[in-house]
Amino acid sequence: MKRIVRIFLVLTRIFLVLVLISPLLGQESLLGPARAAATGPEFEASAGYTYLDLDTPSRQRIGLSGLDANALMDLSPHWGISVDSSYARAGSVLGTAHSGNVGSLLAGATFHPVDFGRTRVFVHTLAGISVVNSAVPVKGTYYLGGTVMRFSYAIGGGVERNLPGRFAIRVGGDYLRTTFANSNAEMTFQNNIRLVTSIAYRFGRR
Repeated sequence: MKRIVRIFLVLTRIFLVLVLISPLLGQESLLGPARAAATGPEFEASAGYTYLDLDTPSRQRIGLSGLDANALMDLSPHWGISVDSSYARAGSVLGTAHSGNVGSLLAGATFHPVDFGRTRVFVHTLAGISVVNSAVPVKGTYYLGGTVMRFSYAIGGGVERNLPGRFAIRVGGDYLRTTFANSNAEMTFQNNIRLVTSIAYRFGRR
């Protein structure tokens, strides 16, 4: 848990630095230019770094790092639809010779409850599938390794800050539910924490 807190604090500091310097990078006012009247859905694509604190059947935690990509279509000032894809990996799992990785493809609703002009808060609920490739120690040097693909979901949110032009930076976190096998080859749920920081690009919004 301390490791998650440290990583979250680092991501938060990066976000705050970009918030502070973004007014110096352009000539826009604090609230930014007025948006044109909406003529249809607005689109946003983002990509960046993800850190996954993976739960295991033995209740030990594994830190995985990787990439996250997200596409958002705003249907109204407050509601949108998101598609999120992430992949995170670790070189070794619980002292075994087996690497571990988790890939997820999720989609769902996004809600923006607060908009401060250049900064807006978002929350989302996503569902889809996750593929977990991992290992579980059984006895001594023996371990059970393999790949499990099951239904998965994520609940979380974050903050998005506009940068000059069509770019923005996003920092967020999720509770991610996945599934893997225990040492008896029985499927068990995994309660994971996922942190994401990314750069977004907006289409047709200014």
